[in-house]
Amino acid sequence: MLGRDEIAKLIEDWLEAWNRHDLAGVLHRMADDIVFEHWNARVTHGKAQLERLWRPWFAAHGNFRFTLKSLCVDQKEQSCTFEWSLAWPSPEPNFRGAAENREGIDVIRFRNGEIATKRSYISAVITIDGRAIPLTCLNPSAD
Repeated sequence: MLGRDEIAKLIEDWLEAWNRHDLAGVLHRMADDIVFEHWNARVTHGKAQLERLWRPWFAAHGNFRFTLKSLCVDQKEQSCTFEWSLAWPSPEPNFRGAAENREGIDVIRFRNGEIATKRSYISAVITIDGRAIPLTCLNPSAD
């Protein structure tokens, strides 16, 4: 069982791996049979499938950066919920490549010290070049 501080450190290290664009580091703490629910409602089963799915995404979206906004840890349930902000080149129609910010929440459950499930939710309004824009593109191929 992970302690509260261990869960917080795992999430901080995990987000640092995302921000280094380190696919192996992102996958490192995930269970082999992870169930990963993306923000576009797509569900991926297994670490190997995530690696195949993300390899081209990591190569093509190297300018993304996550910021941890808040973290709530439930040690007894071996879970956490955290708010994040994502800055990246926009995939939205009419804004491709513009500076975009998305806000989201992830719900993670751990098993044997690894991320066993992850569910991701994003706001329906994003910010592009400082303007609030209703989300139109969930970009399923990019997740």
